[in-house]
Amino acid sequence: MDKDSNPLETDHDLEEINELIKNLEEQRSNYEKQGEFLEAEKTHQRILQLKRDHKDRREAKLLDRQNKALEELDNTFNEEFKNFNDDWDSRMEKYREECKELENQLKQKQENEYETTKKSLEDSIPIIPKHSSEFLNLKRIQDTLVTKHEYVEAHAIQQQMIELEEKEKENWGQDRDSQIKQGLAALQKRQDNELQAFRQKAKNGFDEMKKTKAVEMESLLKKYQNIKKEMQNAHRREKNRFDGKHTTGSGIFISETTGTKSVFSGRATFSGRSQSGTFSMRPQSATSRSFEPKEIS
Repeated sequence: MDKDSNPLETDHDLEEINELIKNLEEQRSNYEKQGEFLEAEKTHQRILQLKRDHKDRREAKLLDRQNKALEELDNTFNEEFKNFNDDWDSRMEKYREECKELENQLKQKQENEYETTKKSLEDSIPIIPKHSSEFLNLKRIQDTLVTKHEYVEAHAIQQQMIELEEKEKENWGQDRDSQIKQGLAALQKRQDNELQAFRQKAKNGFDEMKKTKAVEMESLLKKYQNIKKEMQNAHRREKNRFDGKHTTGSGIFISETTGTKSVFSGRATFSGRSQSGTFSMRPQSATSRSFEPKEIS
């Protein structure tokens, strides 16, 4: 391969190119001194072409390296962004499952409470009512009539007592059922409020998680945009310097062909694990972030 037209880009080949140009410069100088101007012109043009070719290859290498740096930055961000979303999806799903589990525990607790309260009401309110004063008065009259051997009159009073007792039993049954229903209705209302409060607490926690995710995502995007902008600015300064244009500022990328160093070293990192803590409906220590409806007991 002709080194004049296709110089390689290693340090060794760079030395060879510089040596070749040096030799050609000496030839050109000799031709010039000898008055062989056409040969001097040919040699001069060859030198210029070598320099142009070498600069083109260095520029291509520079642009390729810059493009790869930007591509690596984008790939790193895309990977971190995916990990960010996967992490938040996992945390939100875990939160939803935890809320579902605690809600089921609450419903089971309420169901047990309902059955216990119903039995307690049924046991505390007697099925057979106490006799009314009217019934007791008829009983005294009946006893008096029996003592006097006035059995016909006593029988008539007895029939009144039987009718009154049946009526009182019927009324008492309705009153008893009403008391039980009222007690259970009050319990049901309290339990409905308790369940609604739990669901609202869970929703508030989920909404706060979404807000925190949005804030962290915005921070992640801004960090990526700032790093990319800084890298692009550094690339422009490096290209200007390569083209011989005046540049100012610090922190610029410097060409590898000069053996100097880039300010962007290693793999860019946009985000670590979220510092917002773990969202949970369960009670946690005072130092951790939580949403704490009491554990279902």
